[in-house]
Amino acid sequence: MTELTGPLVVVANRLPVSRGPDGWTASSGGLVTAMRPVVEQAGGAWIGWDDDPDGVPDHVEGLACELLPVSLTKAQVRGYYHGLANRTLWPLFHDLIVHPVIDRRWWRTYEEANQRFADRIAEVVEEGDRPPLVWIQDYHLLLLPAMVRSRLPDVPIGFFLHTPFPPPELFARLPWRDQILQGMLAADAIGFHTPQYRDNFVRSVQQLFNGIAVTGDQLNLPDGRRVRAVDHPISIDAAEFGDLAVSGPTEADLAELREQFAGRKVFLGVDRLDYTKGIRHRLQSIELLLERNPELRGKLAFVQIAVPSRDDVKEYRDLRTSVETEVGRINGRFTEPGHDVPVHYLYRAVPRESLAAYYRLADVMCVTPLKDGMNLVAKEFVTVQAAADGDGVLLLSEFCGTSIEFGDDAVRTNPFDVESQSYLMESALEIDEADRIERIQRMAARVRDHDVYRWVTDELDGIQRASAQP
Repeated sequence: MTELTGPLVVVANRLPVSRGPDGWTASSGGLVTAMRPVVEQAGGAWIGWDDDPDGVPDHVEGLACELLPVSLTKAQVRGYYHGLANRTLWPLFHDLIVHPVIDRRWWRTYEEANQRFADRIAEVVEEGDRPPLVWIQDYHLLLLPAMVRSRLPDVPIGFFLHTPFPPPELFARLPWRDQILQGMLAADAIGFHTPQYRDNFVRSVQQLFNGIAVTGDQLNLPDGRRVRAVDHPISIDAAEFGDLAVSGPTEADLAELREQFAGRKVFLGVDRLDYTKGIRHRLQSIELLLERNPELRGKLAFVQIAVPSRDDVKEYRDLRTSVETEVGRINGRFTEPGHDVPVHYLYRAVPRESLAAYYRLADVMCVTPLKDGMNLVAKEFVTVQAAADGDGVLLLSEFCGTSIEFGDDAVRTNPFDVESQSYLMESALEIDEADRIERIQRMAARVRDHDVYRWVTDELDGIQRASAQP
């Protein structure tokens, strides 16, 4: 990575720490892992919403940056986070899988919350000796680049969107479409996972604003500013997951799982419990597979790990009820007396070693979201399988960013077509072993070559180059 000319300020909805029984620790996510060497080299801070009633420490061991919380009132959290971010923007940016709620009160609190983040950034810049590079993350903070630019015109600003960006005809339905685009365009560089998401953004800008010319990945604005819009797919720490795949705790967990599921082919799903993930459609495909193939009953198990998510949002509570109803109905249909159920449903997060063990156990990994910005579970699976010389098959939705990177090495599916998906599940079990191994190795090599460290390097180098142009 090009050496940063000043400290780095990362701005995200949440701070990158979590509190467990032994105190505060750095979060284990890929972004946090990749940022560690950067902040150690450049110094800096991480700004995020402080949602812990007892407060967050200034520093946490293993993360060499200052933690700067942003305090929000309960009313602001309801409108900004639970309201506009997760009931308006999230469904809209995921192609209207559920209907977005339009509430102008939420918009006002979204503006207020973004302004709170801008105030915190200004405090950091005013107190520092050198101007920082400000790197803003995701759909919670779409207005923030413009708020920072108005107060700190010479600070390099980058923005990365971790969700899809919808087609112009969907984005145009949003009453605050102009304000959001103006907010994003105040950054020097805007990053997206895929060329399609970037192109959707550029087309939206051109349709809604006059006088903006596009040259390659550069948008030339009427005021003379130039903004880069680029595709940089996020990834994982491939080396870390490779080591995790063959660690002692993973091997121990795997031995127990192999005993539990002995004699059965295992299909696996690992998702946040979110309506974008296609969990109900996946369950319906499993049901059709068992209905069509009586000989698979008792010889096939589907394990769905569903990590709790946004329980205080009605749509998510309803989803949990419908998923658990589907699980109960399928198990009621196909469980023989004295035999195990075909669907194992775990409504909880699992430790990383256990997760790696499930990845190694799986004969078919089902990553079948209805829409997803990238999906790192697919990358984790192929990396773990390859490190252990596995031959699992990846069943991958064509509507997530990862499908562009993996191409035909994954078995590509349209998750909306549950019957066709059930046939693809069946055919995945019939792929030749040598072919399965070659596919896994090719996909894992792609992840190694484009890991999370490369993503960080591409993003930060691009922001610096864009901010330095005359």
